[in-house]
Amino acid sequence: MRRFEIYFRPLSFILFIAWHICSVQGSAAAEVPGRHEVISFSIEDVTRLALENNFDVQIAKFDAHIKRNDLLEEVSIFDTVLTAKASFEDDELKKNNTIAGSKALTNKYSVNLSKHLPTGTTVTLDVGDTRSSTNSSFSSLNPSHEAVNRISVTQSLGKNFLGLADRNQIKITKKDIENSDWTSLERIESSLAQTQEAYWKVVLLTWQLDIKREMNWKAGELYETYKNKITFGLIEDPDLFAAEANMIQRQNEVLGAIEALNSAKDDLLLLLNEDSRRVRIRPLDKLSLDGPRVDFSDSLKSAIENRKDYKKAKNDIDKRKLSLVVKKNSLWPEIDLEASFARNGLARKYREAFKEVYNEDNPEVFIGITVKVPLENRLARGQYNKAKLEQARALVELKKTERKILTEINDLVTRVNIQVGRVLTQKRVVSLQEKKLNAESHRFKFGRSGSDIMIRYQEDLLNAKLAYAQSLFEYRVGLIDLKAAENTLLKENWKGEL
Repeated sequence: MRRFEIYFRPLSFILFIAWHICSVQGSAAAEVPGRHEVISFSIEDVTRLALENNFDVQIAKFDAHIKRNDLLEEVSIFDTVLTAKASFEDDELKKNNTIAGSKALTNKYSVNLSKHLPTGTTVTLDVGDTRSSTNSSFSSLNPSHEAVNRISVTQSLGKNFLGLADRNQIKITKKDIENSDWTSLERIESSLAQTQEAYWKVVLLTWQLDIKREMNWKAGELYETYKNKITFGLIEDPDLFAAEANMIQRQNEVLGAIEALNSAKDDLLLLLNEDSRRVRIRPLDKLSLDGPRVDFSDSLKSAIENRKDYKKAKNDIDKRKLSLVVKKNSLWPEIDLEASFARNGLARKYREAFKEVYNEDNPEVFIGITVKVPLENRLARGQYNKAKLEQARALVELKKTERKILTEINDLVTRVNIQVGRVLTQKRVVSLQEKKLNAESHRFKFGRSGSDIMIRYQEDLLNAKLAYAQSLFEYRVGLIDLKAAENTLLKENWKGEL
Protein backbone atom coordinates (compact mmCIF):
# COMPACT_ATOMS: atom_id res chain seq x y z
CA MET A 1 0.00 0.00 0.00
CA ARG A 2 2.79 2.43 0.77
CA ARG A 3 4.31 1.76 -2.68
CA PHE A 4 0.94 2.60 -4.30
CA GLU A 5 0.76 5.79 -2.23
CA ILE A 6 4.27 6.78 -3.36
CA TYR A 7 3.19 6.59 -7.04
CA PHE A 8 -0.26 8.08 -6.52
CA ARG A 9 0.80 11.29 -4.80
CA PRO A 10 2.95 12.69 -7.66
CA LEU A 11 0.21 11.84 -10.15
CA SER A 12 -2.39 13.58 -8.02
CA PHE A 13 -0.19 16.63 -7.62
CA ILE A 14 0.34 16.85 -11.40
CA LEU A 15 -3.40 16.68 -11.95
CA PHE A 16 -3.92 19.46 -9.41
CA ILE A 17 -1.36 21.69 -11.16
CA ALA A 18 -3.19 21.17 -14.45
CA TRP A 19 -6.48 22.05 -12.78
CA HIS A 20 -5.00 25.18 -11.23
CA ILE A 21 -3.56 26.35 -14.55
CA CYS A 22 -6.94 25.95 -16.20
CA SER A 23 -8.53 27.82 -13.30
CA VAL A 24 -6.10 30.73 -13.58
CA GLN A 25 -6.56 30.89 -17.35
CA GLY A 26 -10.30 30.86 -16.89
CA SER A 27 -9.97 33.65 -14.32
CA ALA A 28 -7.83 35.66 -16.71
CA ALA A 29 -10.43 35.19 -19.41
CA ALA A 30 -13.10 36.42 -17.02
CA GLU A 31 -10.91 39.39 -16.10
CA VAL A 32 -10.42 40.55 -19.70
CA PRO A 33 -13.46 39.62 -21.76
CA GLY A 34 -13.24 40.16 -25.50
CA ARG A 35 -10.38 41.84 -27.27
CA HIS A 36 -8.74 44.75 -25.49
CA GLU A 37 -5.64 46.87 -25.77
CA VAL A 38 -3.72 46.24 -22.54
CA ILE A 39 -1.74 49.33 -21.47
CA SER A 40 0.74 49.47 -18.61
CA PHE A 41 0.26 52.61 -16.52
CA SER A 42 2.31 54.12 -13.73
CA ILE A 43 1.05 56.72 -11.27
CA GLU A 44 2.86 59.39 -13.36
CA ASP A 45 1.05 58.25 -16.50
CA VAL A 46 -2.32 58.28 -14.75
CA THR A 47 -1.66 61.77 -13.37
CA ARG A 48 -0.70 63.13 -16.78
CA LEU A 49 -3.72 61.60 -18.51
CA ALA A 50 -6.06 62.86 -15.80
CA LEU A 51 -4.86 66.44 -16.22
CA GLU A 52 -5.22 66.14 -19.99
CA ASN A 53 -8.44 64.16 -20.40
CA ASN A 54 -10.51 64.18 -17.21
CA PHE A 55 -13.95 65.73 -17.84
CA ASP A 56 -14.08 67.53 -14.47
CA VAL A 57 -10.64 69.03 -15.11
CA GLN A 58 -11.75 70.30 -18.52
CA ILE A 59 -14.96 71.77 -17.09
CA ALA A 60 -13.00 73.52 -14.32
CA LYS A 61 -10.69 75.09 -16.92
CA PHE A 62 -13.67 76.31 -18.97
CA ASP A 63 -15.25 77.84 -15.85
CA ALA A 64 -12.07 79.80 -15.16
CA HIS A 65 -11.85 81.03 -18.74
CA ILE A 66 -15.52 82.04 -18.76
CA LYS A 67 -15.12 84.03 -15.54
CA ARG A 68 -12.12 85.93 -16.93
CA ASN A 69 -14.38 87.57 -19.50
CA ASP A 70 -16.03 89.47 -16.65
CA LEU A 71 -13.05 91.83 -16.74
CA LEU A 72 -13.79 92.72 -20.37
CA GLU A 73 -17.38 93.45 -19.41
CA GLU A 74 -16.26 95.63 -16.51
CA VAL A 75 -13.70 97.71 -18.41
CA SER A 76 -16.20 98.19 -21.24
CA ILE A 77 -17.28 101.41 -19.47
CA PHE A 78 -14.05 102.90 -20.87
CA ASP A 79 -14.83 101.86 -24.44
CA THR A 80 -14.95 104.56 -27.11
CA VAL A 81 -18.47 104.85 -28.48
CA LEU A 82 -19.12 106.02 -32.04
CA THR A 83 -22.64 107.27 -32.78
CA ALA A 84 -23.87 108.38 -36.21
CA LYS A 85 -27.24 109.98 -36.83
CA ALA A 86 -29.15 111.07 -39.92
CA SER A 87 -32.65 112.49 -40.12
CA PHE A 88 -34.99 114.16 -42.61
CA GLU A 89 -37.94 116.43 -41.74
CA ASP A 90 -40.59 117.81 -44.11
CA ASP A 91 -42.57 120.43 -42.18
CA GLU A 92 -45.81 121.58 -43.85
CA LEU A 93 -47.75 122.29 -40.68
CA LYS A 94 -49.89 125.38 -40.52
CA LYS A 95 -48.13 128.39 -39.00
CA ASN A 96 -49.59 131.30 -37.15
CA ASN A 97 -47.63 133.77 -39.31
CA THR A 98 -46.61 134.12 -42.93
CA ILE A 99 -42.96 134.85 -42.19
CA ALA A 100 -42.12 131.23 -41.38
CA GLY A 101 -43.42 129.96 -44.71
CA SER A 102 -45.69 127.00 -45.35
CA LYS A 103 -43.02 124.40 -46.12
CA ALA A 104 -39.63 123.67 -44.54
CA LEU A 105 -37.19 120.82 -45.29
CA THR A 106 -34.48 119.89 -42.78
CA ASN A 107 -31.70 117.27 -43.17
CA LYS A 108 -29.50 116.57 -40.16
CA TYR A 109 -26.25 114.54 -40.12
CA SER A 110 -24.00 114.07 -37.11
CA VAL A 111 -21.13 111.90 -35.87
CA ASN A 112 -20.43 111.58 -32.15
CA LEU A 113 -17.39 110.11 -30.35
CA SER A 114 -17.70 109.55 -26.62
CA LYS A 115 -15.05 108.29 -24.19
CA HIS A 116 -15.30 107.66 -20.45
CA LEU A 117 -11.90 107.93 -18.74
CA PRO A 118 -10.60 106.25 -15.54
CA THR A 119 -10.55 109.71 -13.93
CA GLY A 120 -14.35 109.83 -14.02
CA THR A 121 -14.24 112.20 -16.98
CA THR A 122 -16.49 111.83 -20.00
CA VAL A 123 -15.25 113.48 -23.19
CA THR A 124 -17.59 113.90 -26.17
CA LEU A 125 -16.78 115.16 -29.66
CA ASP A 126 -19.67 116.12 -31.98
CA VAL A 127 -19.44 116.94 -35.66
CA GLY A 128 -22.69 117.75 -37.45
CA ASP A 129 -24.33 119.42 -40.40
CA THR A 130 -27.88 120.69 -40.76
CA ARG A 131 -29.31 121.54 -44.21
CA SER A 132 -32.41 123.72 -44.18
CA SER A 133 -34.63 124.96 -46.98
CA THR A 134 -37.94 126.81 -46.85
CA ASN A 135 -40.43 128.60 -49.11
CA SER A 136 -40.33 131.60 -46.79
CA SER A 137 -39.29 134.78 -48.61
CA PHE A 138 -37.70 136.14 -45.44
CA SER A 139 -34.87 133.55 -45.31
CA SER A 140 -31.49 135.16 -46.02
CA LEU A 141 -29.82 131.83 -47.04
CA ASN A 142 -32.03 129.34 -48.78
CA PRO A 143 -31.04 126.58 -48.78
CA SER A 144 -28.44 126.81 -46.01
CA HIS A 145 -25.94 124.51 -44.30
CA GLU A 146 -24.97 124.94 -40.65
CA ALA A 147 -21.86 123.00 -39.60
CA VAL A 148 -21.16 122.65 -35.87
CA ASN A 149 -18.12 121.14 -34.13
CA ARG A 150 -18.46 120.71 -30.36
CA ILE A 151 -16.30 119.22 -27.63
CA SER A 152 -17.88 118.55 -24.25
CA VAL A 153 -16.38 117.44 -20.93
CA THR A 154 -18.25 116.15 -17.89
CA GLN A 155 -16.36 115.54 -14.65
CA SER A 156 -17.76 113.69 -11.61
CA LEU A 157 -16.89 115.50 -8.35
CA GLY A 158 -19.26 113.76 -5.94
CA LYS A 159 -20.27 110.16 -6.46
CA ASN A 160 -17.53 108.38 -8.42
CA PHE A 161 -15.15 111.21 -7.44
CA LEU A 162 -12.34 111.26 -10.03
CA GLY A 163 -13.40 107.77 -11.17
CA LEU A 164 -12.93 106.16 -7.73
CA ALA A 165 -15.97 103.86 -8.02
CA ASP A 166 -15.13 102.78 -11.59
CA ARG A 167 -11.54 101.85 -10.79
CA ASN A 168 -12.40 100.04 -7.57
CA GLN A 169 -15.13 98.06 -9.27
CA ILE A 170 -12.56 96.81 -11.78
CA LYS A 171 -10.26 95.82 -8.90
CA ILE A 172 -13.15 93.92 -7.29
CA THR A 173 -13.77 92.08 -10.56
CA LYS A 174 -10.09 91.12 -10.74
CA LYS A 175 -10.34 89.70 -7.22
CA ASP A 176 -13.41 87.71 -8.25
CA ILE A 177 -11.49 86.32 -11.22
CA GLU A 178 -8.60 85.29 -8.97
CA ASN A 179 -11.05 83.54 -6.67
CA SER A 180 -12.59 81.79 -9.66
CA ASP A 181 -9.16 80.60 -10.77
CA TRP A 182 -8.43 79.24 -7.31
CA THR A 183 -11.81 77.53 -7.17
CA SER A 184 -11.08 75.86 -10.52
CA LEU A 185 -7.64 74.79 -9.30
CA GLU A 186 -9.26 73.31 -6.19
CA ARG A 187 -11.64 71.31 -8.36
CA ILE A 188 -8.78 70.13 -10.58
CA GLU A 189 -6.81 69.08 -7.50
CA SER A 190 -9.81 67.21 -6.13
CA SER A 191 -10.27 65.40 -9.46
CA LEU A 192 -6.57 64.54 -9.54
CA ALA A 193 -6.73 63.14 -6.02
CA GLN A 194 -9.80 61.09 -6.95
CA THR A 195 -8.02 59.68 -10.00
CA GLN A 196 -4.85 58.81 -8.10
CA GLU A 197 -6.87 57.08 -5.40
CA ALA A 198 -8.73 55.14 -8.09
CA TYR A 199 -5.37 54.03 -9.54
CA TRP A 200 -4.08 52.85 -6.16
CA LYS A 201 -7.35 50.99 -5.64
CA VAL A 202 -6.61 49.10 -8.86
CA VAL A 203 -3.13 48.33 -7.50
CA LEU A 204 -4.67 47.14 -4.22
CA LEU A 205 -7.26 44.91 -5.86
CA THR A 206 -4.62 43.47 -8.22
CA TRP A 207 -2.50 42.55 -5.23
CA GLN A 208 -5.49 41.15 -3.32
CA LEU A 209 -6.41 39.07 -6.37
CA ASP A 210 -2.90 37.61 -6.35
CA ILE A 211 -3.22 36.86 -2.64
CA LYS A 212 -6.55 35.11 -3.12
CA ARG A 213 -5.17 33.11 -6.02
CA GLU A 214 -2.28 32.03 -3.84
CA MET A 215 -4.69 30.99 -1.09
CA ASN A 216 -6.79 29.24 -3.72
CA TRP A 217 -3.71 27.26 -4.64
CA LYS A 218 -3.11 26.34 -1.00
CA ALA A 219 -6.75 25.33 -0.56
CA GLY A 220 -6.55 23.16 -3.70
CA GLU A 221 -3.32 21.57 -2.48
CA LEU A 222 -4.95 20.79 0.85
CA TYR A 223 -7.95 19.26 -0.88
CA GLU A 224 -5.75 17.08 -3.09
CA THR A 225 -3.90 15.90 -0.01
CA TYR A 226 -7.15 14.89 1.64
CA LYS A 227 -8.30 13.12 -1.52
CA ASN A 228 -5.16 11.03 -1.36
CA LYS A 229 -5.67 10.26 2.30
CA ILE A 230 -9.33 9.30 1.91
CA THR A 231 -8.28 6.76 -0.73
CA PHE A 232 -6.16 4.95 1.84
CA GLY A 233 -8.65 5.39 4.64
CA LEU A 234 -6.40 7.73 6.64
CA ILE A 235 -9.13 10.34 7.25
CA GLU A 236 -12.87 10.55 7.64
CA ASP A 237 -15.33 11.99 5.11
CA PRO A 238 -16.02 15.23 7.08
CA ASP A 239 -12.37 16.26 6.68
CA LEU A 240 -12.59 15.80 2.90
CA PHE A 241 -15.86 17.70 2.73
CA ALA A 242 -14.41 20.57 4.74
CA ALA A 243 -11.34 20.76 2.47
CA GLU A 244 -13.51 20.71 -0.66
CA ALA A 245 -15.83 23.41 0.71
CA ASN A 246 -12.79 25.50 1.60
CA MET A 247 -11.40 25.11 -1.92
CA ILE A 248 -14.71 26.11 -3.54
CA GLN A 249 -14.95 29.09 -1.21
CA ARG A 250 -11.47 30.23 -2.27
CA GLN A 251 -12.42 29.85 -5.94
CA ASN A 252 -15.49 32.04 -5.38
CA GLU A 253 -13.33 34.61 -3.65
CA VAL A 254 -11.02 34.71 -6.67
CA LEU A 255 -13.98 35.29 -8.98
CA GLY A 256 -15.29 38.04 -6.68
CA ALA A 257 -11.85 39.67 -6.63
CA ILE A 258 -11.73 39.61 -10.44
CA GLU A 259 -15.14 41.27 -10.62
CA ALA A 260 -14.10 43.96 -8.12
CA LEU A 261 -10.84 44.57 -10.02
CA ASN A 262 -12.62 44.94 -13.36
CA SER A 263 -15.07 47.40 -11.81
CA ALA A 264 -12.22 49.44 -10.32
CA LYS A 265 -10.42 49.52 -13.66
CA ASP A 266 -13.58 50.72 -15.39
CA ASP A 267 -13.93 53.50 -12.79
CA LEU A 268 -10.34 54.57 -13.40
CA LEU A 269 -10.77 54.52 -17.18
CA LEU A 270 -13.86 56.71 -16.82
CA LEU A 271 -11.83 59.26 -14.87
CA LEU A 272 -9.14 59.11 -17.58
CA ASN A 273 -11.77 59.49 -20.33
CA GLU A 274 -10.77 56.17 -21.89
CA ASP A 275 -13.11 53.57 -23.41
CA SER A 276 -13.28 50.57 -21.05
CA ARG A 277 -14.54 48.42 -23.93
CA ARG A 278 -11.27 48.96 -25.78
CA VAL A 279 -8.58 49.49 -23.12
CA ARG A 280 -7.44 47.49 -20.12
CA ILE A 281 -5.00 48.77 -17.52
CA ARG A 282 -2.04 46.95 -16.06
CA PRO A 283 -0.63 48.93 -13.10
CA LEU A 284 3.15 49.18 -12.84
CA ASP A 285 3.43 50.40 -9.24
CA LYS A 286 3.39 48.50 -5.96
CA LEU A 287 1.99 49.64 -2.64
CA SER A 288 4.76 50.51 -0.21
CA LEU A 289 5.80 52.97 2.48
CA ASP A 290 7.35 56.19 1.21
CA GLY A 291 9.35 57.02 4.28
CA PRO A 292 9.13 58.02 7.95
CA ARG A 293 6.19 59.64 9.64
CA VAL A 294 4.90 63.03 8.48
CA ASP A 295 5.80 66.21 10.38
CA PHE A 296 2.82 68.35 11.41
CA SER A 297 4.69 71.68 11.35
CA ASP A 298 5.93 71.18 7.79
CA SER A 299 2.48 70.17 6.56
CA LEU A 300 0.80 73.13 8.26
CA LYS A 301 3.34 75.57 6.83
CA SER A 302 2.82 74.11 3.37
CA ALA A 303 -0.96 74.38 3.73
CA ILE A 304 -0.81 78.03 4.80
CA GLU A 305 1.36 78.82 1.77
CA ASN A 306 -0.71 76.91 -0.78
CA ARG A 307 -4.33 76.52 0.38
CA LYS A 308 -6.64 78.06 -2.20
CA ASP A 309 -9.52 78.59 0.24
CA TYR A 310 -7.18 80.56 2.51
CA LYS A 311 -6.13 82.76 -0.41
CA LYS A 312 -9.78 83.24 -1.34
CA ALA A 313 -10.65 84.22 2.24
CA LYS A 314 -7.90 86.86 2.26
CA ASN A 315 -9.00 88.00 -1.18
CA ASP A 316 -12.56 88.42 0.09
CA ILE A 317 -11.31 90.78 2.79
CA ASP A 318 -9.58 92.91 0.14
CA LYS A 319 -12.77 92.86 -1.93
CA ARG A 320 -14.86 94.01 1.05
CA LYS A 321 -12.45 96.87 1.73
CA LEU A 322 -12.75 98.06 -1.86
CA SER A 323 -16.51 97.66 -1.77
CA LEU A 324 -16.68 99.66 1.47
CA VAL A 325 -14.79 102.53 -0.19
CA VAL A 326 -17.23 102.47 -3.12
CA LYS A 327 -20.30 102.39 -0.88
CA LYS A 328 -18.94 105.18 1.29
CA ASN A 329 -18.42 107.28 -1.80
CA SER A 330 -22.01 106.57 -2.86
CA LEU A 331 -23.17 108.54 0.21
CA TRP A 332 -21.96 111.70 -1.50
CA PRO A 333 -24.30 113.75 -3.70
CA GLU A 334 -23.96 113.64 -7.46
CA ILE A 335 -21.93 116.66 -8.54
CA ASP A 336 -21.17 116.92 -12.25
CA LEU A 337 -19.11 119.74 -13.70
CA GLU A 338 -19.91 120.28 -17.37
CA ALA A 339 -18.06 122.35 -19.94
CA SER A 340 -18.29 122.58 -23.71
CA PHE A 341 -16.78 124.58 -26.54
CA ALA A 342 -18.34 124.84 -30.01
CA ARG A 343 -17.84 126.65 -33.30
CA ASN A 344 -20.16 126.79 -36.27
CA GLY A 345 -20.22 127.87 -39.88
CA LEU A 346 -23.16 128.93 -42.02
CA ALA A 347 -23.19 128.84 -45.86
CA ARG A 348 -25.19 127.70 -48.85
CA LYS A 349 -22.94 124.64 -49.35
CA TYR A 350 -21.79 122.25 -46.66
CA ARG A 351 -18.12 122.46 -47.65
CA GLU A 352 -18.14 126.20 -47.25
CA ALA A 353 -19.97 125.83 -43.94
CA PHE A 354 -17.25 123.54 -42.56
CA LYS A 355 -14.53 125.93 -43.82
CA GLU A 356 -16.15 128.70 -41.81
CA VAL A 357 -15.96 126.55 -38.68
CA TYR A 358 -12.17 126.72 -38.84
CA ASN A 359 -11.62 130.01 -40.63
CA GLU A 360 -14.03 132.23 -38.72
CA ASP A 361 -14.25 132.90 -35.01
CA ASN A 362 -17.79 132.03 -33.94
CA PRO A 363 -17.35 130.27 -30.57
CA GLU A 364 -19.83 129.07 -27.99
CA VAL A 365 -18.57 128.41 -24.46
CA PHE A 366 -20.64 126.69 -21.80
CA ILE A 367 -19.79 125.94 -18.16
CA GLY A 368 -22.28 124.48 -15.73
CA ILE A 369 -22.58 122.40 -12.61
CA THR A 370 -25.33 119.96 -11.65
CA VAL A 371 -25.94 118.82 -8.07
CA LYS A 372 -28.33 115.99 -7.29
CA VAL A 373 -28.93 115.17 -3.60
CA PRO A 374 -31.30 112.41 -2.40
CA LEU A 375 -32.61 113.92 0.85
CA GLU A 376 -33.14 110.65 2.75
CA ASN A 377 -30.36 108.80 0.91
CA ARG A 378 -31.64 105.50 2.31
CA LEU A 379 -30.40 103.34 -0.55
CA ALA A 380 -26.80 104.53 -0.21
CA ARG A 381 -26.86 104.31 3.60
CA GLY A 382 -28.27 100.78 3.47
CA GLN A 383 -25.61 99.64 1.02
CA TYR A 384 -22.85 101.24 3.10
CA ASN A 385 -24.03 99.56 6.33
CA LYS A 386 -24.30 96.24 4.50
CA ALA A 387 -20.74 96.64 3.18
CA LYS A 388 -19.40 97.23 6.70
CA LEU A 389 -21.11 94.09 7.99
CA GLU A 390 -19.87 92.04 5.04
CA GLN A 391 -16.31 93.18 5.76
CA ALA A 392 -16.65 92.07 9.38
CA ARG A 393 -18.08 88.74 8.26
CA ALA A 394 -15.15 88.25 5.86
CA LEU A 395 -12.74 88.61 8.80
CA VAL A 396 -14.65 85.91 10.69
CA GLU A 397 -14.59 83.69 7.59
CA LEU A 398 -10.80 84.06 7.45
CA LYS A 399 -10.47 82.98 11.07
CA LYS A 400 -12.80 80.06 10.41
CA THR A 401 -10.71 79.01 7.41
CA GLU A 402 -7.52 79.16 9.49
CA ARG A 403 -9.12 76.94 12.13
CA LYS A 404 -10.40 74.57 9.46
CA ILE A 405 -6.93 74.24 7.93
CA LEU A 406 -5.35 73.59 11.33
CA THR A 407 -7.90 70.89 12.16
CA GLU A 408 -7.77 69.19 8.76
CA ILE A 409 -3.97 69.07 8.64
CA ASN A 410 -3.76 67.79 12.21
CA ASP A 411 -6.30 65.04 11.53
CA LEU A 412 -4.68 63.96 8.26
CA VAL A 413 -1.13 64.00 9.67
CA THR A 414 -2.32 61.91 12.61
CA ARG A 415 -4.11 59.55 10.24
CA VAL A 416 -1.04 59.05 8.02
CA ASN A 417 1.27 58.49 10.97
CA ILE A 418 -1.16 55.96 12.47
CA GLN A 419 -1.28 54.20 9.11
CA VAL A 420 2.51 53.98 9.09
CA GLY A 421 2.34 52.18 12.44
CA ARG A 422 -0.46 49.92 11.20
CA VAL A 423 1.53 48.96 8.10
CA LEU A 424 4.57 47.99 10.17
CA THR A 425 2.58 45.99 12.71
CA GLN A 426 0.44 44.32 10.05
CA LYS A 427 3.55 43.28 8.17
CA ARG A 428 4.73 41.61 11.38
CA VAL A 429 1.35 39.88 11.71
CA VAL A 430 1.71 38.46 8.17
CA SER A 431 5.15 37.10 9.05
CA LEU A 432 3.82 35.44 12.21
CA GLN A 433 0.80 33.99 10.41
CA GLU A 434 3.05 32.52 7.73
CA LYS A 435 5.26 30.95 10.38
CA LYS A 436 2.21 29.60 12.15
CA LEU A 437 0.81 28.04 8.97
CA ASN A 438 4.18 26.61 7.96
CA ALA A 439 4.64 25.04 11.40
CA GLU A 440 1.15 23.58 11.31
CA SER A 441 1.73 22.29 7.76
CA HIS A 442 4.80 20.46 9.05
CA ARG A 443 2.70 18.88 11.80
CA PHE A 444 0.01 18.04 9.21
CA LYS A 445 2.48 15.97 7.19
CA PHE A 446 2.90 13.70 10.19
CA GLY A 447 -0.82 13.43 10.87
CA ARG A 448 -0.71 15.65 13.96
CA SER A 449 -3.17 18.28 12.65
CA GLY A 450 -6.69 18.30 11.26
CA SER A 451 -8.68 20.03 8.54
CA ASP A 452 -10.27 22.58 10.88
CA ILE A 453 -6.95 23.90 12.06
CA MET A 454 -5.37 23.96 8.60
CA ILE A 455 -8.36 25.75 7.06
CA ARG A 456 -8.49 28.22 9.92
CA TYR A 457 -4.77 28.93 9.72
CA GLN A 458 -5.02 29.47 5.97
CA GLU A 459 -7.92 31.84 6.62
CA ASP A 460 -5.83 33.68 9.21
CA LEU A 461 -2.97 34.11 6.75
CA LEU A 462 -5.33 35.23 3.99
CA ASN A 463 -6.92 37.86 6.23
CA ALA A 464 -3.54 39.04 7.47
CA LYS A 465 -2.21 39.53 3.93
CA LEU A 466 -5.38 41.27 2.82
CA ALA A 467 -5.25 43.52 5.88
CA TYR A 468 -1.59 44.32 5.16
CA ALA A 469 -2.43 45.29 1.58
CA GLN A 470 -5.39 47.33 2.81
CA SER A 471 -3.24 49.17 5.36
CA LEU A 472 -0.75 50.14 2.65
CA PHE A 473 -3.61 51.35 0.45
CA GLU A 474 -5.10 53.43 3.27
CA TYR A 475 -1.64 54.87 3.95
CA ARG A 476 -1.31 55.83 0.29
CA VAL A 477 -4.80 57.38 0.23
CA GLY A 478 -3.97 59.24 3.43
CA LEU A 479 -0.89 60.74 1.78
CA ILE A 480 -2.94 61.82 -1.23
CA ASP A 481 -5.60 63.37 1.00
CA LEU A 482 -2.91 65.18 3.00
CA LYS A 483 -1.28 66.60 -0.13
CA ALA A 484 -4.69 67.60 -1.45
CA ALA A 485 -5.44 69.31 1.89
CA GLU A 486 -2.09 71.13 1.64
CA ASN A 487 -2.96 72.00 -1.99
CA THR A 488 0.44 70.68 -3.05
CA LEU A 489 -0.76 67.65 -5.02
CA LEU A 490 -1.45 69.66 -8.17
CA LYS A 491 1.63 71.79 -7.63
CA GLU A 492 3.84 68.69 -7.64
CA ASN A 493 2.33 67.27 -10.80
CA TRP A 494 1.36 70.25 -12.99
CA LYS A 495 3.39 73.28 -13.95
CA GLY A 496 0.96 74.62 -16.54
CA GLU A 497 -1.53 77.46 -16.45
CA LEU A 498 -5.30 77.46 -16.50
